This record gives sequence, C-alpha cells and structure tokens, in this order.
Amino acid sequence: MHIFYLGVILLVGYGLSVAAAKTGFPKIVGYLIAGLALNPELVSFIPSGFLAITEPVTTFCLAFITYEIGSSFSLDELKTTGKKYFRLAAFESLGAFIFLFIVFLLLSLFVLPLSTLGVTVAISFSLILASLGAPTDPSATLAVIHEYKAKGAVTKSILGAAAFDDIITLILFSFSLSVSRALLGGSELSFFHVTYTIVYKIVGAVLTGVVFGFIFDKTVKYLKVEDKKSLLILFLGFLSLTFGLATVLKFDELFSTLTLGFVIRNYNKAGKIILDITEHAMEDLFFLVFFVFSALHFSFSSFHFQMFILMALFILVRIGGKFVGMRTGSQLMKMPKNVKKYAFAGLIPQGGIVLGLSLMISHEPEFKDFANLLIGIIMGATIIHEFMGPMIAKFVLRKAGEIKNSKQ
Repeated sequence: MHIFYLGVILLVGYGLSVAAAKTGFPKIVGYLIAGLALNPELVSFIPSGFLAITEPVTTFCLAFITYEIGSSFSLDELKTTGKKYFRLAAFESLGAFIFLFIVFLLLSLFVLPLSTLGVTVAISFSLILASLGAPTDPSATLAVIHEYKAKGAVTKSILGAAAFDDIITLILFSFSLSVSRALLGGSELSFFHVTYTIVYKIVGAVLTGVVFGFIFDKTVKYLKVEDKKSLLILFLGFLSLTFGLATVLKFDELFSTLTLGFVIRNYNKAGKIILDITEHAMEDLFFLVFFVFSALHFSFSSFHFQMFILMALFILVRIGGKFVGMRTGSQLMKMPKNVKKYAFAGLIPQGGIVLGLSLMISHEPEFKDFANLLIGIIMGATIIHEFMGPMIAKFVLRKAGEIKNSKQ
C-alpha cells in the first residue's frame, strides 16, 4: 500500500502545484497545501505509520537541495560581485538572527512553557529558531522579476544577497546546533570546544565535497561518460556517498553536498550537462516530494492560538531584523538609496532549506521538548511567507521603479 500512497502524494502535489502557479503563487505553496491536506492528523487516508518510512527520502531530497545551492554559484560571478553580495547577505541574515534570538529568548524565559524547563532549553530553542529565520527563499521574488522583466540596483541586490544567505544560514545553524547539543547533552561548553566542533564539521564537510567532486570528475573522464542517463546514475551515486560519508564522520552533511555542487559546476567538463539535468529533469520531483513530506509531519495537535501569535511575531521580528541588517549593510557599502529603502522586502519570503533543517531537529532526542513548537512556527511562517512573497516583491520593485510598465 505504501506505493499506492506515494502515487496519491505525487499526483495531489503536482495538481495543487499547477493550481498554485495558475493563481500566481510559487509551486511550493501547492506542495505544502497538498501535504497539509493529506496529513494523517487531518484525514485518515494516509496512515501515520507511513511517515516512519519518509525520513530517508526527505534526507536524500535535502541533500539534493543543498547540492543545487552549491551548483548555483559560478566561479566567474563570485570573482566579480561575490564579495559585495556576500557582505550584504551577511548583514541581512545576521540582522534577522540577532533580532529573533533576543525576542524569543525573552519569551522563552518569561512567557512560554519552556521557561519551566530551564535556561539551557530556552537558549537552545531560541538559537535554533533564530538560525532558521536567517535564510530567504528567492523563488517567489525571482518569479516576479522574470514575469515583469525587472531590472536595476534593487533587483541585483535582492538576487545577489539571496544567493549567499543559505550558506550563511548553514553556518549559523551549525553554530546553533553545536551550542545547543553542548547545553542539552551535558558535554563541554566553552568557546574553544564550540569553535573546534564547528570548524571540524565545516572543514571536514568541505574537504569531503571537494574530494568526491574531483573523484567524480576523474570517473567521468576515465569511463568517457557523455550520455545523460549514465551521468545521472553517477551523479546520484556520488551525491549519496558524499552525504553518507559526512554523516558517518560527523561532518556537516549539508555543507558537504553544497561543496560537491560547487565543484561539479565549476570544475567538471560535464558540469553544465548535470546542471541542466538537475534543473529541468529532477528539481520539480525532488521539491515536490520534499515539501509534501515535510507538511505531512506538521503537528496540528500542537497548533493553537498561542502558536498563531508566535508565528505572527516570528514573521514581524524577522522582517524587522532583515530591514535593519540590509539598511546597515547597504549604508556601509554606500549603495544606492533605493537599495537601502526597498531591497530588504524582496528577501522576506522564507522556505526551502529551513523546513528540512527543522525536521532534522525533530529526529534528535535532545530537542524533544521544543521540536513540535519549532516545526509549527517554521511551517506556519513558511506558508504565510510564500503567500505574501509575490505581492510584496511586485509592490517594492514597482515602488523602486524597476518594473517599467506601471500598469502591470
């Protein structure tokens, strides 16, 4: 029966993604609605036992998504504009992270039930939640930019910052996870220990991605592989090996596949062919499965009025943090007035990688006290962000004068 349920999930997810696209929303909205509509807590059609077998699938999809993040970086582009936009992304991501951490730490200590579980639980929850508020899902903004052919400094700044903030998010998430594990797991908590752990995880992950990227290149050359079918098999094999070895060695798995994507894109003669395969033949399937499965895990039983208030607060604080961060960064880098005023709004949509990261948290016993609360806030905020994203992006780009036809 599991195969039957998978067929239903694929068809419902696809149908609702088409409906979302036709009404002007990103496909991810359709995927999330499909997962919520089929959620075992809402309807009894798909048994809750089915969720137990989805973890390896969502993990593999997450490996693919982070691979795509890495493969989106061109070495030539990084050399020309990379430094400027990386700094801009750092400001807006850190702005959201700092604002969210402070506000939710205060809430956790004095308002939320977490306060009864101790300071360490409150700090861990606030750190991880704040790190998940840092990234941007540029798909909604990108769709508006393409539809209205927007051009200008604001458009470039939005796209440039969005390209880098997933990397910054992984760094923040790795830091938050290391500190939280030390706090809740009873291991040593010191600046040296946390720094060593993060450096070990990230450096090890980067080396793993680089090594497997170059082995992949040598394999393709030695076997003289040129057809897409064989390249696809090799690619999936090396993607699994990279993620799997990083897991065994306790490196940061997501950084390892991100690095693999960058190496294959820039140092493999078949890099462009693989990029074409992943973007046009695989991306929609992996995204559909990942987001529908993510929404299937949403706990409706933990969703109540307080959760709605926390979601709204998360969104508002995150927007405030991104505004202050982008304003500060653009001011220091002496960027155009319109960038200072409007660019932050194009970075409001959230989604993509944060759902996978929040699900990773739910599988670790140290975080059982707040996993459902964390997933509820992130899932709800993601859905709201994806609905708001296209409308906000269109509004700010028009106000910035970068959508030329004002009647559109």
